[in-house]
Amino acid sequence: MDKSEVTVLTASYNPGSFLKQAIDSVRSQTYSGWRHIIIDDASTDDSLSLISDHLQDPRVLLLRNKQNLGQSKAQNRGLEHVDTPYILMLDSDDWLFPYTIEVLLEETKKVSEDVALICGNKQVIYEYGGKVLGQVSETWGQTFDDRYTFILANYVPYPRLYRTSALLKVGGWPTDDPYEGRYLEDRRMDVKLIEHYKIHWIDRMLYNYRKREDSLSAKFSQINDMIEWNIRDALKRWGDHYEPVFQIKNGTKKLERLNPLNE
Repeated sequence: MDKSEVTVLTASYNPGSFLKQAIDSVRSQTYSGWRHIIIDDASTDDSLSLISDHLQDPRVLLLRNKQNLGQSKAQNRGLEHVDTPYILMLDSDDWLFPYTIEVLLEETKKVSEDVALICGNKQVIYEYGGKVLGQVSETWGQTFDDRYTFILANYVPYPRLYRTSALLKVGGWPTDDPYEGRYLEDRRMDVKLIEHYKIHWIDRMLYNYRKREDSLSAKFSQINDMIEWNIRDALKRWGDHYEPVFQIKNGTKKLERLNPLNE
């Protein structure tokens, strides 16, 4: 097997049958040189038994946590085992298009070394109680090289193909927040990266994002807490030049504007 260019990284906690769909989407990639690290974060369901064939694949590494660590700590454990130049994040209840990895790796040949994250467009599937309520295609249309522009966009990139060296430079996924990295680990990482690198977008549909309203509703308070905490933490690191102003849209906190301080 040729040396792999990308490791798919999946932290998993009680995903049930969703995990098999995620794993099947990796196995059906047009680019076959992938590696896959799955970190089971002390699941109590039977999700691993559903992917037994995948776990026998020599390209796959399973790490099992003895206790639940949360998303960031689990992903950092996986990061320790990555030896490829790129990492593609895949949540355990989402899935890829068959061409996703191939398209993203082709894009890596076109961007400069200061691009830490390549993303694209996503298909959002809304579910409630296990039933699909609808779906919508979400596109973005912007590449970011300015930290303030990025946080004002309230943008969460999908998919997330990271340059491994960039993740290591910023110290992996941060866990110094009030929830120790259990919520919004993606936003925290991306805000860390925009301090040193660029975020590059391509106009391709590359990711299927399952939005389960029943599971998210109980976490709105923690998620909104972390949205504000993350922004305030970043602004402080960046010199305390602005006071953030937030508003709630569809139950989620958004950064509306930045008011200059000391002027």
